[in-house]
Amino acid sequence: MKTKFLKYGLCFLLICYVAGCDDYAQKTIEENIYVNQPELSLFVGETVQLTASPTDGTYQYTWSSEDPTVASVSSNGVVEVISEGFTNIVVSSGNLSTKVPLTAVIRIPLKNVVISESMLELLPGNKKTVLITYVPENANDIPAYSWSSENPDIATVSVGGEITAVDEGVTNIVYRIGDIEEKIAVDIAYTRPFKGPHILSATAPYELPAANFDFGGQGTAFHDSDATDSSGQNGNYRVSNGDNNSTAVDIEGFGLNIGWTSPGEWLLYTVEVTDEGDYLVEAQVAVPGTGSFRIEVDGVNVTGTIGVPDTGGWGSFTWVSIPEDKLTLNLTEGRHKIKYYFEGGHNFRSLKFSKK
Repeated sequence: MKTKFLKYGLCFLLICYVAGCDDYAQKTIEENIYVNQPELSLFVGETVQLTASPTDGTYQYTWSSEDPTVASVSSNGVVEVISEGFTNIVVSSGNLSTKVPLTAVIRIPLKNVVISESMLELLPGNKKTVLITYVPENANDIPAYSWSSENPDIATVSVGGEITAVDEGVTNIVYRIGDIEEKIAVDIAYTRPFKGPHILSATAPYELPAANFDFGGQGTAFHDSDATDSSGQNGNYRVSNGDNNSTAVDIEGFGLNIGWTSPGEWLLYTVEVTDEGDYLVEAQVAVPGTGSFRIEVDGVNVTGTIGVPDTGGWGSFTWVSIPEDKLTLNLTEGRHKIKYYFEGGHNFRSLKFSKK
């Protein structure tokens, strides 16, 4: 009985195998024509070569355009765009055919670009994305573009135009598209001139009020050891001029002078030098007794300790200009950070820079 069942099972498997072989043998490879470009988007006046395959001589190809007023095609597949519109380029052989959709538009060249920013002032670590507008706005012939930084140590830029401030300094971010080049001046700094710019030149002495120290706040633009405004004016001079971060500095007389100073406190001023060379810097100060200060340029102590003589009262101001050799600063052209450092307490009204 078991032998009988075994025979029937083997016969059934054999029949299935033969049937499967028949099915496999009956399958045919689907015939088709392939084109090197599945679709086209071209400007009026452009030409392009289309190639059909297989190219082994199996088929003899015939090319045609469904709308010859939009685009024509030669017997060997060269397409020429004639006018704006849409058509299909057809390649056929016997009963086989393939269509290549073609959209034709009138070329509108890019003539110029408008950038959203030509100059940026950023704090280190801050970011800003610059936007580009094409001229004309409907331009469709757009060349390749690129972004770059002339000094990546100061600022970098992404392929999408996002500028990242890296460190203090000034550099240019450059946008190029075709033959067009635009530059964005990027100024990176922790502090900014208050009521500036403060320009030093040979034209005339420049007086810089003490109360016009930089924007930037405690620890960056100034250091005041007491957060309380002992002048009782609550920083009105600075606040009324757009600075809410400097109320700790004791400013008297709505910007007249700075008082209630202590050793170790300091104020920072950003200046721009147009005529390089030696400048005599004088300090207008007052103290009933004695005081002292020093001046630093770009973080370097250049004067050493300068004594403030007894002026007879907190409101009796005098100019300190000696010793002249110590108070002569050699300044190169460009930006400099001037720090006035209180070594001994005194009232401070202004600095004066005179080109020698």
